[in-house]
Amino acid sequence: MKRRLLALYLSLCLLATCLLPALSAFAATTVTGTVFGIDEGHKLYVRQSASTGATVLDKLFNGDIVTIHETVEAGGITWYKITTHNNIVGYSSSAYIKLNVTYQTNEEFEAYLTAQKFPEDYKVKLRQLWAEHPTWVFKAQHLSMTWATALKEEQKALKNAITQPDSWKSMEYGAYNWSTGTYAPVDSGGWVTAAPAVVAYYMDPRNFLDDVYIFQFEDLQYSDEHTVEGVKAILPSRYDQYAEDLLKAAKETKVSAYFLATRMAQEGSKIDGTWVDPDGVSYKGYYNFFNYGAYAGSQYGAYHGAVTNGAIYAKNQGWDSPYKCLRGSAEKIGNNYINKGQNTLYYQKFNVAGENLYNHQYMTNVQAPASEGKIRGNSVTAEEKASALTFLIPVYKEMQTEPTVLPGKTGNNNNFLDSITVEGYKLSPTFDRYTMEYTGEVGEEVKEIKLSAVKNFADATVSGTGTIKLKPGENTIPITVTATSGQVRVYTVILTAPGGEEQPDTPDKPDPEPGEPDQPPAPPPTPTPTLTGTTYSVAEAVSGVAPETAVADFIKNLGVKDGTASLQAADGKDKTSGAVVTGDILRIYNNDRVECKSYPVVVHGDVNGDGKVNSQDLRRAQRHILGAAALNGYFLTAADVNGDGKINSQDLRRSQRFILGSLSSLQPTQQTNP
Repeated sequence: MKRRLLALYLSLCLLATCLLPALSAFAATTVTGTVFGIDEGHKLYVRQSASTGATVLDKLFNGDIVTIHETVEAGGITWYKITTHNNIVGYSSSAYIKLNVTYQTNEEFEAYLTAQKFPEDYKVKLRQLWAEHPTWVFKAQHLSMTWATALKEEQKALKNAITQPDSWKSMEYGAYNWSTGTYAPVDSGGWVTAAPAVVAYYMDPRNFLDDVYIFQFEDLQYSDEHTVEGVKAILPSRYDQYAEDLLKAAKETKVSAYFLATRMAQEGSKIDGTWVDPDGVSYKGYYNFFNYGAYAGSQYGAYHGAVTNGAIYAKNQGWDSPYKCLRGSAEKIGNNYINKGQNTLYYQKFNVAGENLYNHQYMTNVQAPASEGKIRGNSVTAEEKASALTFLIPVYKEMQTEPTVLPGKTGNNNNFLDSITVEGYKLSPTFDRYTMEYTGEVGEEVKEIKLSAVKNFADATVSGTGTIKLKPGENTIPITVTATSGQVRVYTVILTAPGGEEQPDTPDKPDPEPGEPDQPPAPPPTPTPTLTGTTYSVAEAVSGVAPETAVADFIKNLGVKDGTASLQAADGKDKTSGAVVTGDILRIYNNDRVECKSYPVVVHGDVNGDGKVNSQDLRRAQRHILGAAALNGYFLTAADVNGDGKINSQDLRRSQRFILGSLSSLQPTQQTNP
C-alpha cells in the first residue's frame, strides 16, 4: 500500500512540476485542485504542518475544491499547502488532490472526437480528460445493440450481483423467493441479484470518464513498457514476491501485466498455497490467485463453498507453483476473453462486444469493473500517465440524454402489489405481481368505479386507487407503488365503458388501376390458446394437481391448444423437471410467444411447497391453527383440503388419512376461490 501511494505521489508530483513550476511564486494566478480517490466513509486530513503527526485542522471529501499555494516535500511525501472551502489554511497529501486544468478548445482534438463519433455527452468529459492527459487515446467502440436491449439482458436475475444494501438488491422476476421472503442467491457470501437501477449505473460508461475509473476501459493487450516495479505498485505487498513471475507470464501470453496485477489485487484469493478447507482437507502447495472455479456448488460431487471449489480447481489444473498458476490463469484469460473481444475490464463483466453476447462474463460482481479500474487508476505512475495509454470506450445506440444515477442506500425495492380489485368487475389476466397491465369492461350506466390494491410491503406507498370517474370508451388508470428506496413501479388498469366516440366512416377505396395489384389481405390474427385437458380445475388458480405430479405430466395433461405452457418456480426460475408444487406459476403463451394467461398452482395438502404431503405439512397446518405461524396466499388454500374455506382439525385428519393411505385423493369436494 505504501509503495502504491508513493507511486501516486510521484505521479502527481511530476504533474505539479509540469503545471506549477513555482507555486510559491504565484501571486496573481489562482491554482485550484479537487479532492479525489478517498474511499467511502473516509476523509482527507488537512494538517497544521507538512507532517503525518501534525494537528488536524480540517477534513475534506471527494469533490471538495481547494486553493493550492505551494508544494512541499517532507517525510517522503509530497504535500500541498492549501486553503479549504472552510477558509482553513493547512497541508494535505498531494496524492488525493487533482489539479484543475481548464480545457482550451483544440481544433485537432475536436475533429478527432467528431471522427470517432462520440456523442456530445461523452465529449464533455473526454475534453477534460484530454486537457489533463493530452497523450491518452480515446477510441469509441460503437456497439451493435441499443442501450435498452443491453439493459434488458443484463438486468435479468442472477446475472449481476451485489451484497448490500437492500436498496441495491433486486426483487425482480427470479431474483426474490416470495415463498421464503429471501433473495435468490447468486453465490455464497451473500451475493444476490443487483437491482435494475444499480446495473444501469455501473453499465453507463459516462459515469466513469475520469482519470481513475476510466481504466476499466483500458486496452488489455500486452505492452513491453510494463515493468516489475509497475506490477509491484499495483499488487498488495504480500504478493510482491510474485511480480517477476507475473510479468513473465504476461509476456508469454500477450496479456497486459498491469491488468493481471489489478485482477490479482481485486480477487484477493485465499488460495495461495496455504488453504485448508473447513473440513480439514489440505490444499497446501496449490495456488489460484484469480479464483478460477471459485463458486459454491456441487461441481465436484459433494457441495462445497466457493474457496474450497477454487482450491479443488487449482489442484485439478496442477497449479502447484505460483508461476504455473500465473501462466495458466493468464493463458485462460487471454484465450477466453481478451482475444475474443472482451479486452477491457468493462467487457469482461458486461459482454456486449465479444462472442455469445450477455454471457461468458468473467465475474458476477456488478461493481467489479469500477473497483478494478480504481485499483489500476490509483497505481498509475507518472511515466505511464505521460504515455499513449489507449482506452476503448463503449457507445450504445439510443442512449438516454443524462447519465444514469446511482440509487440511494436506504430502504428496500419492494414496490409490488398482492392484488388489484375493481369492485363488482373482473380483471384479466389473473393477477400476478410481475404482470403490469390488466383490462376489464364495465356496464353501460357505470360512471365511476371503486379501485383497490393491496401492497406487499406495509411501508411502501400506493397512489391511484379509490373512487375513479369513468368516461365513455377506454379509461387508462395508473396505480403507482413507491418502495421505501424511492424506486417506482406502475401497474396499469384499462377499463372500457360503453358509449365511446364512434369512429368515422372509412371512405371507399377507389378501384385499382388496370394492371395494379390489389393490396394483400391482412394476416389472420394469432389464435388465443385454450386448455382442453380435464384433469385439473383452472379458475383463479390451477387446482386438482395430485402430490408429486411430474412437471412434464402436468404440462401434457393441460392439453394446450394454439399455444404452449411453461412452469416457473416461486423464485422465477423455469421448471422442466421435478415435481409441481404449491406456489409454482403456470404461464400460457400463444404461438407468437406472447404471454396470454398466468395461474398460480395449488397442490392440496402441500402446505410447505415441496410437492409432497407428509408430516411436515401437517405440522405447518397445525401451527397455523394454533396461531404460531400463519399461512397465507395459496399455501393457505393448499391447507384447506376439504374445501370449506376454513383450516381446522378436519383438514388435519383428512391429510393424515391420505398420508396413511386410507384416502386416495386430497382434492376438496367443494372448491373455494383463494
